[in-house]
Amino acid sequence: MTKYRIHFYNARGHSVVFRDMFQMAGVDYEDVLHEESDKEKMPFGHMPVLEVDGELIPQSGAINRFIANILGFAGQTPVEKAWADAFADLYNDFLGEVKAWGAVAFKGQPGDKDELKKTVFDPAKENYFKRLSQRLEKSKSGFLLDSGISYPDLMFFETSSLLEGFEPTYFGSELPLVKEYFDRIGEHPKLKPYLEARKKQ
Repeated sequence: MTKYRIHFYNARGHSVVFRDMFQMAGVDYEDVLHEESDKEKMPFGHMPVLEVDGELIPQSGAINRFIANILGFAGQTPVEKAWADAFADLYNDFLGEVKAWGAVAFKGQPGDKDELKKTVFDPAKENYFKRLSQRLEKSKSGFLLDSGISYPDLMFFETSSLLEGFEPTYFGSELPLVKEYFDRIGEHPKLKPYLEARKKQ
């Protein structure tokens, strides 16, 4: 049996999506907690890192795709797999576009948070939500892929959970399909028990 170990600090961070997939698939893994100084021992000098039978795999995006393909969260056909990766790329584009706002809002860097929200965050979010909504209107499953829940759904959910708690008007009312989609992911029977247990930790 394949042995998985997650090397990370005592935090959720960039490991949340592949932890979700492990939980939903009922696959065991071991947490190996590290100090900040340990990151230089890792292949690319940062964490999280996934260890698979002794082999260290860096980069959370690569880990997400690796686990998604193994556990069935990357689509069922080559075209679906391409769409899963495309929506993961769209998500990363969104994060890149709002980086200046996030640096002020979350990291305390100098800047006008309200102005950056209006000029940077809101336009990027509206574009991201628009693309999601267009896809969801055609979806047969209620998720981004017709075959069911996939790793870019979880990427959207985890970041949106954080941002909704920080920004109460995050979802707004213009694109209700997106809020319904968020709620649907959180209610997924293979994910909900884990999320509820995580809140108590």
